[in-house]
Amino acid sequence: MTGTSRNKVNDGSYSKTTVQSVERTLDILEALAEMGDAGVAQLSGHVTLHASTVHRLLATLISRGYVRQNPDSGRYLLGLKVLDVARAVRDHLDLRMEALPILQELMRKSGETANLSVLDNRQIVYLEQVSSPGWMLRMFVQVGARAPLHSTAAGKVFLANLCEGDLRQMLSSYCLTPYASRTIVDLHVLTAELEEVRQQGFATDYGEQEEGVSCIAAPVRDHSGRVVAAISVSGPWIRITPERASMLVPQVQEACVRLSTALGYKPEPAPALGSAVH
Repeated sequence: MTGTSRNKVNDGSYSKTTVQSVERTLDILEALAEMGDAGVAQLSGHVTLHASTVHRLLATLISRGYVRQNPDSGRYLLGLKVLDVARAVRDHLDLRMEALPILQELMRKSGETANLSVLDNRQIVYLEQVSSPGWMLRMFVQVGARAPLHSTAAGKVFLANLCEGDLRQMLSSYCLTPYASRTIVDLHVLTAELEEVRQQGFATDYGEQEEGVSCIAAPVRDHSGRVVAAISVSGPWIRITPERASMLVPQVQEACVRLSTALGYKPEPAPALGSAVH
């Protein structure tokens, strides 16, 4: 039975803010992490649940790859999916750690708020931010916040760097929701802008996500050349104007190059002048 339960505290009771089945599932995962491997009876005693409940939850965890069963002993242990989750957490932690001093320097140079974002399930997620002390207005993004792709500079960076097939599939079912008066709601206009982003290596958002807020973003690449993040600067559009972009774009791109280099990215050297392919 799934329902609201108590969040487990030191005395083994639960608070009233969580889902019982999720709590029980996490108890099993934490028990396997502690015990290494265990049978149903051992787990049942460890997490104080009936054996039938433990068996049912284990079956679900096995189907999702978080738990596996030793075919010889019948005992249960953590599955490889846990490593995938841990790797993703580690990568994001490493990304934030490498990015923070770069964002701090970008904020000092530009005078604007510097952001680090990643792509997650058709949205961007802000992983890190260094706020400009000179902007007293409410910031429209905070660490952990999500935002759409088509109306943000960082989102356009991710869209523009998808391969043609993935981009076509993404846009075929993507809703161009208007978030502000300047949000792009025409698919042909968006497609043309994404081609421009791809060619120039940066994207802009002049009041497309929130009225009065502008943003400039560029891609961050890992060792394989894949775009794994975007760095952006954001601020009031009375300061981040198209005219001032000529000064801000190189600063954002320089920050992206620094972080990409820290992640192991090595751009392919440009062909020598006068060389030809035979």
